[in-house]
Amino acid sequence: MRAVIFKEHGDIDRLIYTDVPEPKIGPDEALVRVRACALNHLDIWTREGMPGITIPLPHILGCDIAGEIEELGAGIKGMARGTRVVVAPGISCGTCRWCSSGWDSLCDEYKI
Repeated sequence: MRAVIFKEHGDIDRLIYTDVPEPKIGPDEALVRVRACALNHLDIWTREGMPGITIPLPHILGCDIAGEIEELGAGIKGMARGTRVVVAPGISCGTCRWCSSGWDSLCDEYKI
C-alpha cells in the first residue's frame, strides 16, 4: 500500500511517499481501506516531534480517516466487510460522566 511516512522528526522535507507493507490485524482489530485522510495538527506535531512523547519510527501519518472495512478479526462482531466508516483517533474510558454525556475528549483517560 502507499503511505506518507517519516523516518525522523523534523520539517516537511522529512515526509516520504512510499510503499509500505499492508498491516496484519489481530483478532480484535479491523483493517480499513482508506479512501480519504485529512491533515490535522496532530500530524504536524507528530512529524515535528513532541517533547516527552516517543513514537515508533518510521511512522505513517494520518489520523482523520474515512474508508470502508476491508477485513475483520475473528473477535469482531456487529460489523461487516465493506461497511463505510470514519476513524476517530481518540480513546477514552467510555464510562465516566464525560464519556456518558458525549464529551469523551474531556475524559481523564483520553488519549490519541
